[in-house]
Order: sequence, then C-alpha cells, then structure tokens
Amino acid sequence: MSEQTGVKGEGVRIPHMMVAGVYASQPVDTSGREAYYALLAGEEWIDGAEIPYPGELADPQTRAWLAAHVPAHWHANTVTMIPGTMQNIGKNPDFGLASSVLEGRQAALAHLDTAREALADFAQLRGSQDVRFVEIHSGPKGRPGALASKEAMRESLETILSWDWGGAQLVIEHCDRYVDGQTPEKGFLSIEDEIDLAKELGIGITVNWGRSVVEGRSAELADNHIRACAEAGVLAGLMFSGAGPEATQYGYAWIDGHLPLSVDEPTSWMTPERVAADVQLAGAAESWLEHGYVGTKVCVPADADLATRLSYMKHISEVIQHG
Repeated sequence: MSEQTGVKGEGVRIPHMMVAGVYASQPVDTSGREAYYALLAGEEWIDGAEIPYPGELADPQTRAWLAAHVPAHWHANTVTMIPGTMQNIGKNPDFGLASSVLEGRQAALAHLDTAREALADFAQLRGSQDVRFVEIHSGPKGRPGALASKEAMRESLETILSWDWGGAQLVIEHCDRYVDGQTPEKGFLSIEDEIDLAKELGIGITVNWGRSVVEGRSAELADNHIRACAEAGVLAGLMFSGAGPEATQYGYAWIDGHLPLSVDEPTSWMTPERVAADVQLAGAAESWLEHGYVGTKVCVPADADLATRLSYMKHISEVIQHG
C-alpha cells in the first residue's frame, strides 16, 4: 500500500495501513504457518498482521519464531488482547480493565503489562518497532451484579496511557455490550461509554464489524457504530469480520466466529455491498484516513489449502480497496 492516504479504485478512500488477521485463518501446524506467512509476504495490500496475545507473543521461544516469520516489511502490525481477556474471564469472572471489582481490574492491568513487556522484546528481536496499535477491551463479561464499569475503565485507561508502549497506540476495540435478555458473546461496555472515554482521554476506538452485528442482531448497528465513532473523531480502526444468524462450521448462531464474506459463507451477513458501504461511511473520518487502519479477519474451513486461506481474506481486501 502507498504511504499516502488517497483515492483507491472507484473513489474509495481508506487509510494507508491495511491489516490481515492472519491468526484466524492460519494453519495449526508450525510448518504450515511458516508457509502461510511466506505466501502472505508477497501480497502488496498487507501492511501488517493482527497478532493475538497471549498466543505466540507470550513465550520467549515462540515470540522469537514470530519475530522471524512476520514479514520484515510489515510495519503496521496490530496486537489484540481479546484472547487473553476471554481466557482470563473464563477463570475469573471479575477480570477486566473495566471491572468494578478492584482485584479483577488489577489482574487485567497486570496481564496487559506482561503484553507490554513482550512487545518491547518483540521489537528488539525484529530490530524495529513494527507494532502500531494494541487493541484493548472493556471487560468483564456482563452478568447481574458484575457489569463492567465506565468509571473503572477510566481509571484503567489513565494508568495504562502513562506506560511506555514504545510508540504503539492503544485503541479500545468495541465488543458486544451486555443486552438484557440476550446471551452475550462478550457483554462489555456500550459504544456510547467507550466513545465518551475515548474523547475524554484522547484514545481511539476500533469497530469490529461482526462484533457490532452480534450485539444488535443487525447489520445496521455496525453502520451506527462506525458513524458514531467517525462523527466523534475517535475512529482508529475498522476490522471486517463476519457474523450471522445460523449455525455453521464456524460455530453456533451469532457466534463471534469471524465468519467469511458472504461469497465464501452464504449465511454471513457481511456482504460485499455492506463492506463497501461501511468503508465509504468510515471515509468521512479524516483522522481515520490519516492515522488509522482497516483490516480483515475471518476463519476458513479447517482443511483449506494455503491459497484458499489467503483468498478468503483477499476477497474482503479487494472490496475494501475498490468498492
């Protein structure tokens, strides 16, 4: 991608940083992952990977492997804290940066600090600071008596924004909020609370298309979240990951399962038309165009070959770039 924001294809305006959620579509075996990264290295549209924490970043040996195999010219990598957040919530329901239980909030801060240390080592191993963004989340999972607290999230943000992140920017990735009468996937803070905090503390928000759709059982809610963040001047990232109302090979109905584009998974509500429309909607946010990122993260059939795995991401990237 060009280092300049501009017009792509038929009048499409997108940021110069495009991110591929490699971990969602990569093979399970190490040799397959090595071959996959080698294949992706030749894709000019990719500027960085979305990398999960803990995952390979957490252990020194696998971190060294990752530093060696993420293509050296990818300088817009993004780290997501959602796997570790959900793993910890599974063990301790009070865990979360927005936890109203002090011990749960402190545990989340400690977990994030281990990620910060891992990122510093990752940069040293690569000889370059190639992580541009770190996606954080406003857990814990909603349940009666232990909902996430806007005030607690503010305290956490004030703390972690004072840490040295080596140039990486923290962004709040919105996940489905707690909705009465609806079993949540994440059940975190509302987009309204997160926008308020982002404006107050000078932090950006990433909208994950599928997670907004899971929250509202509606593709229109993703539109609304993108529009609200753009109008508030806090849109930092836009990740296209699908969702839908039917059980599939990727899981149960309304799972946060990173469903592919509808051309590859017919039950997915993430259609080319909706992707193109939401890119146009986000394009009204000049701060996103100048400083943000756009990306794709989808799962693929377990037995898919490398070319097929790539094609599922590429189908979305082509819509993003050309409408």
